[in-house]
Amino acid sequence: MNPQIRNPMERMYRGTFYNNFENEPILYGRSYTWLCYEVKIRRGSSNLLWNTGVFRGPVPPKLQSNHRQEVYFQFENHAEMCFLSWFCGNRLPANRRFQITWFVSWNPCLPCVVKVTKFLAEHPNVTLTISAARLYYYRDREWRRVLRRLHKAGARVKIMDYEDFAYCWKNFVYNEGQQFMPWYKFDDNYASLHHTLKEILRNPMEAMYPHIFYFHFKNLLKAYGRNESWLCFTMEVIKHHSPVSWKRGVFRNKVDPETHCHAERCFLSWFCDDILSPNTNYQVTWYTSRSPCPERAGEVAEFLARHSNVNLTIFTARLCYFWDTDYQEGLRSLNQEGASVKIMGYKDFVSCWKNFVYSDDEPFKPWKGLQTNFRLLKRRLREILK
Repeated sequence: MNPQIRNPMERMYRGTFYNNFENEPILYGRSYTWLCYEVKIRRGSSNLLWNTGVFRGPVPPKLQSNHRQEVYFQFENHAEMCFLSWFCGNRLPANRRFQITWFVSWNPCLPCVVKVTKFLAEHPNVTLTISAARLYYYRDREWRRVLRRLHKAGARVKIMDYEDFAYCWKNFVYNEGQQFMPWYKFDDNYASLHHTLKEILRNPMEAMYPHIFYFHFKNLLKAYGRNESWLCFTMEVIKHHSPVSWKRGVFRNKVDPETHCHAERCFLSWFCDDILSPNTNYQVTWYTSRSPCPERAGEVAEFLARHSNVNLTIFTARLCYFWDTDYQEGLRSLNQEGASVKIMGYKDFVSCWKNFVYSDDEPFKPWKGLQTNFRLLKRRLREILK
């Protein structure tokens, strides 16, 4: 990372914004990446704006088709690296929770993603949303892997919609009191890029990083600030009366920037579109960071009612709002439709760690209170389902 910390600009000029943030899927001649950011601090149930600004950096060259090029010119000066250097240089306290949003003209390159991944792993108190005006060389396999790697690291990646452009125009552009005016084919361009990104990220991830697992799967009784849900699944098909292991993977919520798709809905969409056959019996097991909300529980219950050939077991690390009667009713509806709902115990955490975490052969390290919280959550679930 650049040892000289570069300070952000406050805003950009109107012509600069229109030229660099145009959301044409195929666009040439833009030699810089522009990054508008806002940082908020989480306090209680509120998010307080802490800082905003704009960085600019060079666009990386395209990956060569005949070999994998991972060394880019002066990538320390890329806009993403300038932000991380500035952010980390402020020596921010680890006991505060930060929500970072980037609005970028191009999505990050591979070396920047490597640094962003490391940064998120070292700062579990930080969440990152990346809203991109365009996708850089999205037809290239390596650049598609870059987007998936960002997603796996816990960053939320989405395409800038009209609200994002209008927000940037208002907060990061010398707009002289004028309103943001979308250009020709603005909506068509957004729809195309949105669909492309959705297809790139729609399939399940193979695994998650350790810091994500420890943060989101910690079985706290009340886990404020952990707003994402993660779902690890195994799928077996029944052949000759015996289960045969077939597929496994990981989904997380908010993959789809338009519907803010919950992890359960992401699984059902993928399963119904790509996998489900009426002539096959399935044994599906979920390991979730938290139990489903009432709406998702209702969707899953309806799915099970329509597909008697699917048997579902749900192991959950936490019970989401277990004191709320609507959440309790959602769990009961799952139980009534045949889903087996259970609390994750030590062996389940170990199994998840082995099968769904990039652990580098490091053993699972239980946290203080794991067994006590397991017993309390198990008792609470029993009371809800009785």
